[in-house]
Amino acid sequence: MTEHFPPPSNLPPGDSFVSNAVFAVRKLADLQVASVLQNLAPWLAQISGSVLEVGCGAQPYRHLVPASCTYHGLDWEGSQDHFKYRTTDTTYYRGGAFPFEDGSFDNLFHTEVLEHIYDKEFFLKECRRVLKPRGKLFFSVPFQARYHYIPHDFWRFTPVALERMLDEAGFADVVITPRGTDITVAAYKNVSLIYRWLQGGLVSKLLGIVASPFALVFLFVGHISLRYSLGSPDDCLGYAVSARA
Repeated sequence: MTEHFPPPSNLPPGDSFVSNAVFAVRKLADLQVASVLQNLAPWLAQISGSVLEVGCGAQPYRHLVPASCTYHGLDWEGSQDHFKYRTTDTTYYRGGAFPFEDGSFDNLFHTEVLEHIYDKEFFLKECRRVLKPRGKLFFSVPFQARYHYIPHDFWRFTPVALERMLDEAGFADVVITPRGTDITVAAYKNVSLIYRWLQGGLVSKLLGIVASPFALVFLFVGHISLRYSLGSPDDCLGYAVSARA
């Protein structure tokens, strides 16, 4: 099975006006990305020392890492079959145990990665192993999200499952925060539908063009609900999780 009409790759802002504009548009148009940034940016702002980003992709959030920190990325070698870029300061490996010694990093984060890891328990234990004692962990996972990166999309997690998995992996001080509400989800789904229409055939494209002005309304509502937590958090886009080793 292949994915139809996948969203564009999540690329970092660059040195040019165009790349910065593309990143800014992505933050506005993709409520999933906006909700990740809402939680990730303040977490990154307060860290110090060394930091490992697991499943770093194109390193879209590296620019948020404090300049005083030592950054290193880790990604699966097989990701190159789907994404056609390689990044500096990144170790590419074949999966399994992380290629680092115990207690190598002060901080570790990953965004929208855990749902793609079949052996999620082992993965979290590896995150714990390479962190120093009391090292900080942050990650985000989707809850309401399309089937994506096929065939490597395995899970959706509830807060209860996340808390139990982290406890079993040896983490403490777990904090789980909903990313958005049911209003955010409704807005996101409507925008996604219009995006799919715009990628389809002639009739589908016409529907998408006609509906495009409504996408702006849905995005406005989605961002307002995200900013002010309007609606029920029990049906959210996903979760942001922080913990300590």
